This record gives sequence, C-alpha cells and structure tokens, in this order.
Amino acid sequence: MALGRRKVVAGFGVAAAAAAAGGALFLHRRDEGRIERVRQIVGPDNGTSRTICWEGPQGATLELRSPDGSVKRFASRSVAHKSGKELFRINTVRLEGLSPASSHAYRIEGGNREWTEFRTASPETLEALVFPDSQSTDHYATWKQLYEGALRRHPKADFTANLGDLVDCGAWTGHWKDWFGAVSEGISRLPIAPVMGNHDTYDENARIGMPENYLAAFPVPGNGSSGWDRWYYAFDSGPVRFIVLSTEWLESDHFRPGLLPEMKAWFKDAARTNKPWKVVMMHRNTVTNNIRGRRPFDSPFSEIGRELMPLFDAARVDAVLSGHLHTYRNRGHIRAFMRDESGPLYIMSGVAGNIRYNNFWIDSAFDRFIAPQPETDNYIVLSAKRDSLSVRSHLPDGSLMDETVLRKT
Repeated sequence: MALGRRKVVAGFGVAAAAAAAGGALFLHRRDEGRIERVRQIVGPDNGTSRTICWEGPQGATLELRSPDGSVKRFASRSVAHKSGKELFRINTVRLEGLSPASSHAYRIEGGNREWTEFRTASPETLEALVFPDSQSTDHYATWKQLYEGALRRHPKADFTANLGDLVDCGAWTGHWKDWFGAVSEGISRLPIAPVMGNHDTYDENARIGMPENYLAAFPVPGNGSSGWDRWYYAFDSGPVRFIVLSTEWLESDHFRPGLLPEMKAWFKDAARTNKPWKVVMMHRNTVTNNIRGRRPFDSPFSEIGRELMPLFDAARVDAVLSGHLHTYRNRGHIRAFMRDESGPLYIMSGVAGNIRYNNFWIDSAFDRFIAPQPETDNYIVLSAKRDSLSVRSHLPDGSLMDETVLRKT
C-alpha cells in the first residue's frame, strides 16, 4: 500500500516470520539429485504454449506425450540461482506448437516417472481462477486450503493467477518453500500467471530490493525489455488478451529508475489484439481507500490510477483486477476518472492468506460492493466467451459473493 506497507505488516508478526524464514526455496547442492517444485507457467498463448520449470540436477530432459500418443524429448535450460548463501539449479523447458483444447502429458528424467497430464486451453472459451494476495504468516496453510478448494470446485480451469504479494518477503526462501508446498497439488498440471507485488520485491530485511527469487521462480513470457524483462508481460487464453503489469515503479525507482515509461510504451503494443476481451492484472490499486485514524489522501485516485487509467481508457480495456489492500471492493466502471458505464470494470480482490485488515479501511465513493465484514478469504472465477465476460467472486466455501457480467455483440 502507498503509505509504506512494511510498517503495516510489522504488526502481523513479520519479525517472527523472518526468524523462521531460513528454509530453501530452490534445490540446494546437498539435494542435487532430486527433482523438486515442478510447476507450469503460462506461455504467450495458453492454448499452444507452456513453460515447465523445476529444480534439480543440470541436464535433465523432459518427455512430452502429445494427444496422438507420440513422445518427444526436450533438453532443459539450466540456470544457477543464488539466494542468500545458497546456490540452486533451476531448469526450464518452453513448449510451443501444442494442440489447443487437447490433453498432453509430461515427465522429467530423474523425477517421478508417472506422467503429469495437462490440458491446453480452448481458443473459444476461458475459465481462470484469480487469487488475491497469498502473503501469510501461518506457513501458508490458509492459502493452501483456499487454493485446493477452488481447484476442486473448478477442475477445468485453464490457469490460475496471483495478483501479487505471493509471499510476505521475496528474499525469505522459507516463505517460498511453504508457498510452493501449498500449491503442490495443482501447479504441476495447471499453469500459473503470477503478478509481481511489492512484498515479492523485498530483501532479507524487508526493504526495497530486486525481486530476484520471484523472477527466478517464474519464467513468464518475455516483454523485450533489457532492464525489466518479465516484470510485466502479456498472454492470450481463449478469447481474452491478458496484460500483466508491474506497479512497483514506486519503489524500484529508488534503485533503478525507468520502469514506468518503458512499460507504458510497451502497453500500447500489448493492447493491440484481435481478441474480443482485454483484461489487465496488476497488484496495486487505482482508487484509494483512506485509513481509519490517518490523514486522508489528497485524491480519490492513487498515483497508479493517475498514470495508468488513461492508458486503459484509450486501449478500451474491459476489466482491471488488482490486489494489495487485502479487502474486496467492486469499484464498478470508471472512465476519465468518473463513474461511466463505458469504462473498464475495476475489481480490487481481497486476500488469500491469513493477513487481514478488518475495520482498517474507509469506504471510497467508488466502492459499489464491499465484502461482508469481518472479511475472510476469497477468489475470483473469470469466465469468457466471445460475447460475454463474467467476474464471479467466491468465499472459501465456494458460495458466490459478488458477480458482474459484461457483454458484447
């Protein structure tokens, strides 16, 4: 949040969490014979491409079984990644030219020899599970329960997305280990589209730093930038172009200026598509909510909003999904900084971990729907066909909390 998130989170046990954060995120030398934390990441087109990533020995190959039963072998690209005092080996295989709406399977040499099956997305329809901040101090047990419950209810989802602050501090490898453990039932067969949050960029002392562990963990599609590659990216799934932005220039400018102007220029190209729907996913919010007992903000719109909302208007973006404040707010449609049904739909998702800010925020005039208080976890099911896009928000038990359906002829 704009006021300095680290001060707020400190009240929720950051010091205690830091003391327990000494575990390994990636494969350590003493475990170099093991295949661990296998995950799928979205490719440029979720119907024809995927990235398979894992931690293990250098040189392992991946076998891919196509829908016709034929098997191909792929050599992995292996990169050494240092986190703190530990050295890890991350292996990646990018798969292109897959058959859309089809069942495939893969297995990794040296790992579990059973095939992991996955299905590519259809070009005509979409179902995605979008989660808010999973940042936690309970070893990600709350996040695990929400994630697994959503996957059970929606077994045909095309991918999952996390809207930033996946972990409490990006440099704390123990938190990443717990996070990957929480999603182990799904992430090897269902790709993730991660969004960078401010907590994902923090160093070991929870100060501003480079998101090295985040970038190493998620080889998302490239954006062509030499300095900000994979901080932001775009991909297609079904009838939707997804544009994933980084709102972290507020902090990255302290050590490397230039993220915002370069991303703005890239956005104009990324928004050019023949897909009928455009959805932006990012971490921080465009509309501000004042904090109880503190000086109110000068504007109902944040710096994020003032910089990015004109771009969304010009590109005719249909929906903007964000996180960050750990509270669910449906802002409705906004264009030119005013209530306007022709503008993008703005949804601020709530929380997927155990860190909650109940009775903390003052409602905004743009809040059309607020989650029932005291607030608990939630997740979004995003569904699309060529003529409709629905945003349905669910409580942990699967019950519907909020729904908006957009239509086009």
